[in-house]
Amino acid sequence: MIQDNLLIYLLTNAGLLLLAATVLTELRPLRAILKQQDRSVPNQLLLGLLFGLLSIASTYTGLSFQGAIVNTRTISTLAAGLVGGPLTGISAGVISGLHRYFYHPGGFTSLACGLGTASFGVLGAVCHRWFAALTARRALALVGLTVAAELIQCGIILVLARPFAEAAALEQAILLPKIAVNSLGLVIFNAVMDRMNRSLRIELLEQQHQVELRQQAELRALQSQINPHFLFNALNTISALCLTDPDRARETILVLANYFRQTLSINEPFVTLEQELENVDNYLFLTEARFENAIHVTRELPDDRKRLRLPPLILQPIVENAVRHGGVAVDDRRVHIGIRQDGERAYIQVSDQGRGFPPEVLKKLQDPNDPAYTGLFNVRKRLRSIYGDQCPFTIQSTPAGSTVAFSIPLTPPVQGTASAQRRDALCASQSLTMKNIPG
Repeated sequence: MIQDNLLIYLLTNAGLLLLAATVLTELRPLRAILKQQDRSVPNQLLLGLLFGLLSIASTYTGLSFQGAIVNTRTISTLAAGLVGGPLTGISAGVISGLHRYFYHPGGFTSLACGLGTASFGVLGAVCHRWFAALTARRALALVGLTVAAELIQCGIILVLARPFAEAAALEQAILLPKIAVNSLGLVIFNAVMDRMNRSLRIELLEQQHQVELRQQAELRALQSQINPHFLFNALNTISALCLTDPDRARETILVLANYFRQTLSINEPFVTLEQELENVDNYLFLTEARFENAIHVTRELPDDRKRLRLPPLILQPIVENAVRHGGVAVDDRRVHIGIRQDGERAYIQVSDQGRGFPPEVLKKLQDPNDPAYTGLFNVRKRLRSIYGDQCPFTIQSTPAGSTVAFSIPLTPPVQGTASAQRRDALCASQSLTMKNIPG
């Protein structure tokens, strides 16, 4: 009869704990922490504190029984290590273990229960990687971990608590109910966390999908901003060449057609350096046709031009800016394109010998609301959107010329997978939901 009442009390205690956990998983700050792929040390400690507080709440709602406090601390403290990792599990175990001891330091099981609670967090921390990699029979694994945790607690109590006879009688009465309730509670707790993780995964994929859509829109905007004056000037140049040099006029027409075909029909998120340089060469050919013998371009390029993949229409706007503003004189414009590669990154710079950027122009380049100088600004914005902090971008300006430089990884970030992953996640979530529908 006593064990039946104890079982009911433990079930009630576990239910309150699971209710609190369910509510907490809906809080935006906690979801933001759990959504991070690489959790920082402060965030892991914050999770440890949160799980520790849940364990402390279990102590306060526990049942005084034969000089001890019977509760469900095992669930939250063991889950801390399994869900949050080693630092979270250990910190939650230490916090709740210390609290358990000082909650009733005179109790004959206080020291043993404090040490046992800390051991739950350590056990979860040790098993974190193993449990994260487990794909089948996770419920059975959770039951096994709960049994191990309760047996560890039982052993510590039998070793440290005195008198021994009272400790043995206590464990005889509470061990099996605790194993049964805490095993069930931990399985349900894990189901709650899995449900939240599925929702978070869908949110992450949706965010990635939005990033991809934004990057595509930025590319389309850049394509639509191709200077119409460049086209008119090229056509005027071709018109003049038709009278003076028909063969070169015909070649220029073919280059112009190829330039616009490449520029306006790019749909891939990344192209090879060879493809990007071909687009730059087409632009320079058309520009040199207009300013004959006025543009002098030097190049330092790697031998392997297919290894590097970079976003399209990145180099051409920078080179165009250098040609337009990098003139020593009207009929003497000098541009240098330098690209080198090491084992992991590519380093790209475009230099000119103009008069440099005035300070007010450099300031405008940093202003997203300024409609002028969109070429360099859009390049910088696109690079930052795609690579984040992995793409340092600098503009150096002196009265003797300017240099635009940036570096990017040789291997581009994964693109174009968010939509498919999002569909798979939604299908998996709907499948799990359908399995829970009776009938």
